[in-house]
Amino acid sequence: MSPLSDEIVREIVRRIVETAQPEKVILFGSRARADARTNSDFDVLVITRSDEPRHQRSAALYVALADLPVEVEVMVYTPEEVEEWSQVPQAFVTTAVREGTTIYERCG
Repeated sequence: MSPLSDEIVREIVRRIVETAQPEKVILFGSRARADARTNSDFDVLVITRSDEPRHQRSAALYVALADLPVEVEVMVYTPEEVEEWSQVPQAFVTTAVREGTTIYERCG
């Protein structure tokens, strides 16, 4: 990644951690594969504990990330959902975990 991309990733992580206190954040897609174009978005999988329905979990994160100069796509899964889907090799979340790059992991 370029220095600018590294800076953007650090800011994405900072805002996600502040908003969602995740267990793990994974960058996936073209940015993780290092074949992104200048205008490519940042695809991020956030793994965190939540009782909210999946379709509602990312709302606060989109608000927190809204004023960044890049587009960020956020998917939020619980650790249990990641484990459940790990049995399906072609599932989106399984692929993101397998091919993505961990950009944050909570210690302890």
